[in-house]
Amino acid sequence: MRKLPWTTCSFCIASAALLISLPTAVSLLPRTLGDGDTSRRSAMIARVAADTNCHYPGLVIDRAGDRFEGRGGGVGRRRLPTRSLMSTTEEGGGKMLTNEEISRYSRHLVLGNVGVAGQRALKNSSVLVIGAGGLGSPCLLYLAAAGVGHIGIVDADVVDESNLQRQVIHGTSTVGVLKCESARRRMLDINPHVNVRVYEEEFTSETAMRILGDGFSRSMPSWDVVVDGSDNFPTKYLINDACDIFGLPWVYSAILAFEGQISTFNYMDGPNYRDLLPTPPPPGDVPSCAEGGVLGVLPGTMGCLQATEVIKIILGMDKGLLNGRCLVFDALSMKFGEVGITKSPNRQRATELIDYQGFCAGPTTILQRRTTPAKEERVGHATAAGRTMDEALTDDGSKGDDFNSISPTDCFAKLSGGWSPWVLDVRLRAENDIVALPFTDAVVPHREVGRDHIPKDGEILIYCKGGVRGKKACNRLIELGVDPRRLYNLEGGILRWQKEVDPQMPRY
Repeated sequence: MRKLPWTTCSFCIASAALLISLPTAVSLLPRTLGDGDTSRRSAMIARVAADTNCHYPGLVIDRAGDRFEGRGGGVGRRRLPTRSLMSTTEEGGGKMLTNEEISRYSRHLVLGNVGVAGQRALKNSSVLVIGAGGLGSPCLLYLAAAGVGHIGIVDADVVDESNLQRQVIHGTSTVGVLKCESARRRMLDINPHVNVRVYEEEFTSETAMRILGDGFSRSMPSWDVVVDGSDNFPTKYLINDACDIFGLPWVYSAILAFEGQISTFNYMDGPNYRDLLPTPPPPGDVPSCAEGGVLGVLPGTMGCLQATEVIKIILGMDKGLLNGRCLVFDALSMKFGEVGITKSPNRQRATELIDYQGFCAGPTTILQRRTTPAKEERVGHATAAGRTMDEALTDDGSKGDDFNSISPTDCFAKLSGGWSPWVLDVRLRAENDIVALPFTDAVVPHREVGRDHIPKDGEILIYCKGGVRGKKACNRLIELGVDPRRLYNLEGGILRWQKEVDPQMPRY
């Protein structure tokens, strides 16, 4: 099999050969040209150096600071440059690289398009990553490894065992730890030269302006790039509008099942998320990752692509950026596709933030939110009603629905007393295979449930994973004409049942 010319081994061999052959070639020049013909000899050295730079751009020959002189046997002696690149003084803005950093980033430094100047740009840049979950995990790891000097993390969740299938920055040892803290520890373990600032709070309309406006620190009052690691529409619209207000570029990504999308928005006055998706899809049309599932390696692929875009933005590599393009990756077919994005001439720049939960929920939900205050239930350090990093796993406990809501303990008591409702699981069949109430009568996903799936008479107990899809199924059946007094939604779903009634059941 023919080896690729840019493999590590072949590059090292070529580099070693170059270091041997270049001094040898220079030492042979006096024999060819004559020791007195210095002008022609200098011209020949210049051509050799130019040819070297052409074929090996990472191995730059500085003729003013590096000179080869013929010594007996043809071995060249290198004269050190007059100014060492290992200085830590601030020149041209920002700190220089230390000895340890030069060693750590050596593979970057020999890249012609990065080099010392590019690595310094990375060191003196600041990036805000919103979400330390599936997308944020690989992105944070590689930004830290690449030497991005100042990284902010926004996330209010704690590490759960179910996260570890895809959120690779966390581990078994940090289950129960705040994701921000877990990520910070891992990043500093990878690279102690980076600075990490954590925001253990939700990114909401109330916090966004402060987080983006403060920057990393007083000495770095503005973020250079923002990364979207969220998994829901309200947060993506919020990130878009907040970055539009501050004039910040941000790198978007979305994943579901086996497919991922990525684009760079608001870069050099280019298109933004509202040009790709002017209005959110109707509530319930697009399943969340918690409902529809996601291939564990997919966020790794997309998160690495996000880190790549961030690094290119910092280095000023405009060519090839996903500005005006949305890259689509299908992991099943292992194919990439593109969707063009054009900036709408009628779109106005955002000037203020709105209620993004209501905006994405639709007119009916907005009216309900205005007339019925939601009861906040803490999940970790976040509220179930205002989740932005992951899908709300449990019902927010709000009342005002026409159907009945019943807690697991009350449900168990009624069942023990002889209550015998018809029981409907509105999760996916694959979820039912994982764990289910043993007295379940039927399994129909909440998006598909209809009157023909339930008996014509009698009370019906409906349950899902966390209570949210159960409420949607109840509302759907009511719209189809089912008497709401017949319907009972299990509050908190099977997760709360496991916690309060049957701890021996598995959680997922």
